[in-house]
Amino acid sequence: MADNGSSTQHNSQYIVDSPPLDYTPDERGLGYQCFDCMKKYSDKIAQYLADTDEEETYESLLSRCIRVAMGLKSRGLTKEDVVIIYSTNQKNSCVPFIACLFLGIPVGTLDPMLFPSDTTHLLKEVAPKVLFVVPKSVDFINSCVKEAGINAEIIVFDETEDHESFMELLKPQEGESEFVPETVSSLDETAVISFSNTTTGLPKGIMISHYALLVECNSLADTQNFGSVSLTHATLYWISTVAILSAMVYTGGARVIRSKFDAGLTWSLLEKYQITSMFVPPSQMAELVACGRPENLDTSRLHTCVSSGAATSETLMKEIRDLLPGTFVFQMYGQSEVAGSITMFNTSNVKDVLLLDKNPSSVGKIVPGICCKVVDPDTEELCGPNQSGELRIMSKLSMNGYYGRDSSDSYDADGWLRTGDKVYYDEDMCFYVVDRIKELLKYKSWHVAPAMIEEILITHPAVSQSVVIGIPHETDGDHPLAVIVLNEDYMDIAEDVFIEYVAAKAPDRMKLRGGVRFLKELPVTPSGKFKRKELRDMVLNGEI
Repeated sequence: MADNGSSTQHNSQYIVDSPPLDYTPDERGLGYQCFDCMKKYSDKIAQYLADTDEEETYESLLSRCIRVAMGLKSRGLTKEDVVIIYSTNQKNSCVPFIACLFLGIPVGTLDPMLFPSDTTHLLKEVAPKVLFVVPKSVDFINSCVKEAGINAEIIVFDETEDHESFMELLKPQEGESEFVPETVSSLDETAVISFSNTTTGLPKGIMISHYALLVECNSLADTQNFGSVSLTHATLYWISTVAILSAMVYTGGARVIRSKFDAGLTWSLLEKYQITSMFVPPSQMAELVACGRPENLDTSRLHTCVSSGAATSETLMKEIRDLLPGTFVFQMYGQSEVAGSITMFNTSNVKDVLLLDKNPSSVGKIVPGICCKVVDPDTEELCGPNQSGELRIMSKLSMNGYYGRDSSDSYDADGWLRTGDKVYYDEDMCFYVVDRIKELLKYKSWHVAPAMIEEILITHPAVSQSVVIGIPHETDGDHPLAVIVLNEDYMDIAEDVFIEYVAAKAPDRMKLRGGVRFLKELPVTPSGKFKRKELRDMVLNGEI
């Protein structure tokens, strides 16, 4: 295959290759790389804690990670076990995460914004041996653990009477100065479990290898000139934050830790901490624009502002670029199944810099280590430049599969990973995301399964049938909209009834922000499946 990033023809079919991977990962694993880098950068700042105005060096962070690792090892945990962290962004949230990497124990993080049913399902799915939990969520997690029917030790990030305190693990231990991480037997071993929803709504654990994360963090460090200070408000539940944490440790950079996003405060943080890279979804980017840049604000150190998680409109990109002169502002595209980034502009490359300015709606070029093809999902024929189809990936960065599940249907007959996203690329090899082929919607980076909303709607006595589709929104991604066939006795019912009904039974991201439409009959395929695309087109064209 070609290695120059060009589109080449193989057997009359287009294959898009990335630049060659000029990097040899540490064969000992991601944990060993983190350990060595934290020792190397011991006197540098690892974390700025914006909520408490504290800061912490890598020496201090390393000491705490070692003590927690030793505490976990004393419990007899092995690489066959799983550790889960349930936490907002705070001083200690990354400590057990890194400690697990030191031991080669697969580790995952659940976001406190998850719905109780999702949390319970995932706990049952991966059956963690240990759970690290923020104090305010202990009762919630206790309930989920009981409902899941698992036996997990709960460690609380504070003093506690009913469970072991995280503070106990931070006490000095004999032999900690001689501690060395475990060496992985293969870089293909699972390092991190990331979570995502299926089209049925049931979340799944994506197993990501040491190799994939080592390549991803090197790619971020090598292509983005991150500098020294990074800001993202996403928790370690998101693969982007895992990659950023790994990249900042790798380069000796600092992360600014903030528990929640606030547009006005974010502007001031840029100056206060001289932030050099910022990652924001379109919804937060829109809030920064609406808030407005304060006068006399110094953002001269901000090298990169990256938007990800959902499509960003060209208008919004131009607005944020106007507010951040001298900063490279662009959007990228990625998936947890490929350890993060799939396409991104390389700000260390002059040609890429010119292209990101020329093509504000592009999500960049294929990153090193990934080969892709664009396929017509109906005919399976491969598409050339400016022809849209499903993006499929061939890469060693691809996931090890879904934890405890068969993942074979995620690949096509030739072994290419199906992304479920409709894209195209132009003559410059810049990629553009057009739409989703899979049924999953995205609201502010969160996956929304239409099936889950439909299951709620069908329990209402007025509903005979329903189909939920996504209506594009400039900053939020998709707004769920329900098309409903009513039972005969309820023909006069108002759409607000269903909007309120779903809001009372589902998390915020599933609210019917797109509204409700009524039809006497839903269009179906010969096999009896609802024609979702046809319904969506009808709504967008104002036909219903």
